[in-house]
Amino acid sequence: MNTLFIRLFSVALWFAGLSLLSGCGFQLRGNVELPPVLQATYLKSNNPFEGVAPALRIELQSAGAQITENIDEATAVVSIINERSERRVLSVGSSGKASEYELFEEATFSVLDTAGNIILEQQTVGMTRDLVFDETELLGKVSEAEKLRKQMRRGLARQIITRISVGTRQQ
Repeated sequence: MNTLFIRLFSVALWFAGLSLLSGCGFQLRGNVELPPVLQATYLKSNNPFEGVAPALRIELQSAGAQITENIDEATAVVSIINERSERRVLSVGSSGKASEYELFEEATFSVLDTAGNIILEQQTVGMTRDLVFDETELLGKVSEAEKLRKQMRRGLARQIITRISVGTRQQ
């Protein structure tokens, strides 16, 4: 009898917790909603194999866009105008060496149609993350920093698609 009560109570507690989460607006991150203008996208970048460009390519393709290498086949041209990647020291240990860094990623983009008309004005998206650094775990921390940067670039790519989606809805 006692275990049945505990099970029923825990199930009721789970349902209450789930209803509270949905009531506050929480939802799992799903696929990015692709605006119709991005169905066939030409991605223009000074460095197409590093930075935000490969992450944006992956996010667009996973959302259902066709990435074209021929600008004449495109419905829109997404131009990554500028990218910035920095590391700033946040705190210094007693030995005078950095013990915490702030990683910073920023990308400036715009969207044009194939005739060169502006669909979405130039905008900048950015993201920062903190990284605690320990010299004794150098290889692990370097790997962690690279993983963080990769996640940040994917996040920037999602922000770009979201901004394009919202910007094209308002027109």
